[in-house]
Amino acid sequence: MVGQSVFAVIMWHLLLLTPLIGHVWSERLPPPSHVHVGSLLRWSAPPAHSNLSYTVQYLSFDTKGWNNFSSCSQSQNTSCDVTANRKEAELGCVRLRVLAHGHNLTSDPEEACSQQGNRCSPEVQLSSQPGTLIVNLHGNHTLSYEHGSQVKHLVYFGREGEPLKKYRYSPSSVVIKELEEGRRYCVSVVFVFYEILVGPPSCVKCQDIPQSVWAKQITVTLVTVFSVIGVLVLFLVYVLFFERKRIAQWMRPPFEKGNCIKDPFPMQRQQTLLYSPSEERCDRISLIVPVGHQQPST
Repeated sequence: MVGQSVFAVIMWHLLLLTPLIGHVWSERLPPPSHVHVGSLLRWSAPPAHSNLSYTVQYLSFDTKGWNNFSSCSQSQNTSCDVTANRKEAELGCVRLRVLAHGHNLTSDPEEACSQQGNRCSPEVQLSSQPGTLIVNLHGNHTLSYEHGSQVKHLVYFGREGEPLKKYRYSPSSVVIKELEEGRRYCVSVVFVFYEILVGPPSCVKCQDIPQSVWAKQITVTLVTVFSVIGVLVLFLVYVLFFERKRIAQWMRPPFEKGNCIKDPFPMQRQQTLLYSPSEERCDRISLIVPVGHQQPST
C-alpha cells in the first residue's frame, strides 16, 4: 500500500509539471537568419520576433574557442564591423557567428557565410552535365600563395533541402558524378589549413542536374502515354455512368416478325384451300329409314 501511494504521488507531480515542461521546451528563440559577411557582417532578425539584441562571436586559427566581439555584444544592431579582429587573427581570417537574445532566452548560434570569394573564403562556381556536378574552385588564391599545399578546400555536398555533408578535401575543382538527373544539388566550400577550418565558408549554392536527351524523350513519351490513358479512362467512366441507356438502345437489334407470326397455321390454310365449298358434291336423299326398322319390299 505504501509503495502504491508513493507511486501515485510521483505520477501526480509529473502530471502537474508536464504543462510547465512543455512550455519551456516550446519557448525557443530562433537564431538570426541570412547571416553573411562582406565588407560588414550582416544578418536579419528571426521571423516574427522584434526588440532583440545580438552578440557576434569569432573563432580564429590560434584560439581554442569562440569569443565575443566587444563592440558587437548585446547590441540591437543587425550589422557589425569585424575588420579589426580579422587583422589581428593569425592567417588574417576568422570564422563568425551571431546569437540572438530576448524574452530571457538565447538562440542557437548561426554561422556566417561569404557570398563572394575573398582572402578567407573560396570563390565557388557551379556547372553541370547530365548526371554530373562540377564545383569550380580556384587553386591560385592568397592563402595558397602564402602557405602552399597545406591549404585545401573542404567541400560540403548534398541534395537541396537536406543537410550538407563533408564530401572531399581538394586543392582545386571537384567533379561529382553519378547524380540523379533532374535533381537539384547544393554545395558549400571552406578553406582548411592542416585540416582546421579557416574563415567563413561560402554561402550555399545549388545547381540543377540536367537530363540527357534519351531521358527527356522517355519522360515525354511516358507523360504522353499516361495522359492518353487518363483521357480514355475518364471517357469510359463518363460513358458507363451517363450514357448507358443510349448505348443499350444502339446495341439492341432491329425488330422483325417471325415466320410463326406471319402464318401461324399453314396446314389448316392448305386444307381449307383443298376443300373449298365450291368443289363440294352432294347426293339427293330419296328415303330416310329410322334405325332398327327394315325397309319394305316392293
